[in-house]
Amino acid sequence: MNLKRIAPAIAALATVSLIAAGCSSDSEANSEGGATAATGDPIKVGQIVPIEAPGLGSVTYAESTVASVNAFNERGGVNGRPLELLQCDSKGDPNTEVDCANKMVSEGAVATLADFTPASAEASSKILFDAGIARVGLNPVNMADFTATNVYTPFSGSLLNLYGMIDILVAQGKTKLSLMRPDLPVTAQLVGLLTPAVQAKGAEIVNDVAVGAGATDYTQFIAAAERNGAQGVIMALGATDANPIAQAFEQLGSKLTFALGTAGFTQADLQDLGTFATSSTYTSPTPAPSSSTEDFPGLKDFLADMDKSGKEDLELKNLTGDAVNPWLSVRAFGEVAKGLPEINAKTVWGGFENAKDLDMAGLIPAWTPGAVEPFGIFQRVSNSMMYKMTFDGDVLVTDPTQYDLRTPTA
Repeated sequence: MNLKRIAPAIAALATVSLIAAGCSSDSEANSEGGATAATGDPIKVGQIVPIEAPGLGSVTYAESTVASVNAFNERGGVNGRPLELLQCDSKGDPNTEVDCANKMVSEGAVATLADFTPASAEASSKILFDAGIARVGLNPVNMADFTATNVYTPFSGSLLNLYGMIDILVAQGKTKLSLMRPDLPVTAQLVGLLTPAVQAKGAEIVNDVAVGAGATDYTQFIAAAERNGAQGVIMALGATDANPIAQAFEQLGSKLTFALGTAGFTQADLQDLGTFATSSTYTSPTPAPSSSTEDFPGLKDFLADMDKSGKEDLELKNLTGDAVNPWLSVRAFGEVAKGLPEINAKTVWGGFENAKDLDMAGLIPAWTPGAVEPFGIFQRVSNSMMYKMTFDGDVLVTDPTQYDLRTPTA
């Protein structure tokens, strides 16, 4: 199964459910800006994420987490104590993902940061919940992620990103929509899941376009998406299908407006997609890394931390739209942990439940993790604010005015 093609969609379904390594900071006495690097007793935090995973490798996401932890430690960590990252590569395999969850328990992680567990979401969730380990900044991919009380995440996950796409299309007057998704039985359920949200916005899904794996003629999918007077496309496909879709889009001179999530696309990816990229619209719970640092001053710190890593994958042109998530997850953990008299799994979980108005560098609203409310079929959502973006041919430009998924239109 090509998980990369279906990741945007499997995250939507209630029935569906980075090389293992430890990493800590440089132990130099002094770091940039005069801050004293953390040298005390390490605090173990974990991350479960597919790295060496055919079709689902999240290398940039994993490296962003390592870079974020290293930079955090260089700034002093948690009251002088460094974070020790237990990063486990699930390889996109259900059994390995469960093994990674058990590793977090056996090696004493006090929390996990920016997990991504699409292969065995329910089982992984249960293991961590039963062990009393809070999951901070999880990328939710299953209904269990939206119900478990140890999950604290300000990031919407793939299904709510699809809801966000609906909003930005309707805000542009596109009320007849096509859904473009992988041709798999599990993703066939997406129409049913999205229809109530579409109807609530005064729109309708007029075409359900299933894109077959290994297809060679993508013009057929663009043509199918144009039927029945469709004006816009909710694209539940990732970067793997973007190039052939873009080529077919230009070949047919299509007037459709595509809405995409930014998670799977780098600046370099979009620069290769021509008029398809510049005519599409984008959404994400965090600003794109290439956004204006005047509008989002916090991006300066994020980009500086990524640059310090020296990793090619963390150069601006290669950062994906979700690379900010691990950085904010580390920041949130530090904000909570520094106020705890003792740091263990129990106190961290309680700390997140009671924390209020965490400073998220202005990249997302100040965050109160325990302030969760139901949103449609999702029982626990603590941030329903989204950004909309456009691509100017060079970079993604983020509108600094967010929109709320709970309101009638974007």
